[in-house]
Amino acid sequence: MLAAKRTAPGRAETIDVPVPEPGPGEVLVRVRACAICASDLLGWNEPEVGPGSPGEWHSDNPGLTGHEVAGDIVTAGPGVDSSRVGEVVWIDPIAGCGACDACADGRQTFCRRVSILCQGFAEYVAAPARQCRPVPPGFDYVTASMIADMAGTPMGAVKRAGVQPGEVVAVWGLGPVGLGLVQASVIARASLVVGIDGVASRRDRASQFGAVAVDPSDGVEQLLELTRGRGPDVALNTVAAPSAAQAAFETLRDDGRMVTVAGFPPAGGEVRKWVSGTWGCDERHWPEVVDHLVSRRFLLDGYVTHEFPLAEVERAFGIRQRDLEGSFKVVVTTG
Repeated sequence: MLAAKRTAPGRAETIDVPVPEPGPGEVLVRVRACAICASDLLGWNEPEVGPGSPGEWHSDNPGLTGHEVAGDIVTAGPGVDSSRVGEVVWIDPIAGCGACDACADGRQTFCRRVSILCQGFAEYVAAPARQCRPVPPGFDYVTASMIADMAGTPMGAVKRAGVQPGEVVAVWGLGPVGLGLVQASVIARASLVVGIDGVASRRDRASQFGAVAVDPSDGVEQLLELTRGRGPDVALNTVAAPSAAQAAFETLRDDGRMVTVAGFPPAGGEVRKWVSGTWGCDERHWPEVVDHLVSRRFLLDGYVTHEFPLAEVERAFGIRQRDLEGSFKVVVTTG
């Protein structure tokens, strides 16, 4: 099979590698679409760090760190019902052990043996069968590839923050996940959602989904003005830059709640603010997330600005990284 392989910082080519064998409880998925996540960019321009073990989250592995995957089940591994062959699926990339208390409660993101499906920028990928979920009616492969990160991650973050009807939410960073945070906050019936981002096209998108979008150059002042000096009840941060996380934390009202998808804000001492990280979406929440998608309360329309074949993966990554105004969600397809 063909798989993308990073050859140097910011460079990649497709190489021929063996098709993976699905192990017990796994299936082999013929990848049709794999979207580029911001986290995929972390190792893209790094100096070579050496080969990783197969299946590891490692940018130098064939298939890179691709994890936003949709495709077709073509082989059922040992212990998997063979009737699943031919099923069109999207993959939840965060896999728990399936046996611990956290997994039994549908909270696999808390599993101590959690793993991440990756190496999805390839023609085939092996994945736990329980993580492969049916594509909803009316969804194509490209749209389905975004379900896990573009809908599940923001919905999970809003649930982690416990957004309540009537609360004010500030979303820092209005990229694909940030736009999802805006939508999820609206679904949770926030009275006001303020989005902060330096990219004009992203502010425009967020405004269309119900946010009051402001530039970070005067975002703090506007945020305080909109909340009458009190600050938001909830801050949701997707920006890795420490300055953004600091501003999000400082503008949060006393006894407010902050959840970070990226970035690590200061906390502790006598500051009376609640802070938590978040990661993906717990399995227990997937039925609700999919229901919001099917009922079109949560929309993925217009997210994809670029599609590239696997052979052009280097170009796809380059556009996703450099063209913040013109690109939003970039997807690699494999036919």
